Amino acid sequence: MALLGCSDDTGGRDEETGVNTASSSNTTNNNDTTGPGDGDTGDGDTGDGDQGDGDPTEDTGPIPDPKWDVSTMPDSPDICLVPNHLPCDHLDFPSEEQRAWRALGLNCPGEFQAILDYNGHYDALEVLTEDLGTHNPPTYPILEGVKMVALSTGNAYDIVMPGTPGNTTLPGNDPGNLPAPMQPNAVAGDCVQEPNLVGTGDCSGTIGPQFNNTAGAFDYAEMRFRIDVPEAVNGFAYNVAFMSWEYPNFYGWAYNDIYIAWLESEEWTGNITFDDFGAPLSLNAGFLDFKDAPNDIDCPLPCSAPELDGTGVEGHAGTRWLETNAGVTAGETITVIFAIMDIQDNIVDSVVLLDNFHWTCIGGTPGTVVG
Repeated sequence: MALLGCSDDTGGRDEETGVNTASSSNTTNNNDTTGPGDGDTGDGDTGDGDQGDGDPTEDTGPIPDPKWDVSTMPDSPDICLVPNHLPCDHLDFPSEEQRAWRALGLNCPGEFQAILDYNGHYDALEVLTEDLGTHNPPTYPILEGVKMVALSTGNAYDIVMPGTPGNTTLPGNDPGNLPAPMQPNAVAGDCVQEPNLVGTGDCSGTIGPQFNNTAGAFDYAEMRFRIDVPEAVNGFAYNVAFMSWEYPNFYGWAYNDIYIAWLESEEWTGNITFDDFGAPLSLNAGFLDFKDAPNDIDCPLPCSAPELDGTGVEGHAGTRWLETNAGVTAGETITVIFAIMDIQDNIVDSVVLLDNFHWTCIGGTPGTVVG
């Protein structure tokens, strides 16, 4: 299969601030956690569930219970071939950023290649090599290969450390405004009904209510990539979970950490990942599945969440694994940005887990389901 695009895995960081100054910095800093199944030691591809024979596989199955924009999705094309994917995160790579992209499921050898760009403090990115937490069954299992990614507004390694305060300020990462091409303003209508609105703002209309009239973005970190959509494919999906140390002390306040998944494509510009109420994943916008402490708004005593046992957010809150699906056009070039930030301050932290980027035949407007 021909490779589309090119891979950019080199760069450098400002040693004074820890801020990445180029695409996917090639540093020797290795925060990779260790444990059973860590492919860095060459122990094999233990997380590979692919039973294929190397041919493209057909994927026409529907997704259940969309949580945002439940309008009818278009039929899949007559022929939709999802490129075969073999996880490669068991292989070793020279930097944390390069390991993170492969843990997400991108740029494996012989597959469609993306142009990669990590922007943030090096402590904000962590590759996890074990299921997160001690709950049985695991609340946050690895979903693809043998690794997954943690992206944080503080020290991402804190997510594996119960009892940590989750209170880290990372210097040099306070842009205030959202970096281009992201825009908090909503488009003036419906991008599905009026395609000419694509590119004029956030087609979802979900970012502005959480971002506008605040002091803006602090402790910002993003994973951004640009990739050509394979022919005969009309969608992609990935998994995300959001957790925050802001809960319960700042729940309902203006300190509203937020995660944005931005898609720049021919069909859509804007946020594509939402909670159960159709809002961006954030502390205050809507839904948190697991609340491990009481609050005065919606969870009185005892209010506990054993699902968070053994994680750094014991006593705090988070969502379960969610799956986002978004339609794209075969052959087009898309940009995808996974960004997390503190809102209003740069003190108390939040984190997202990211895993399992893959192409699909689902298409349609973006939607998020439990998965």
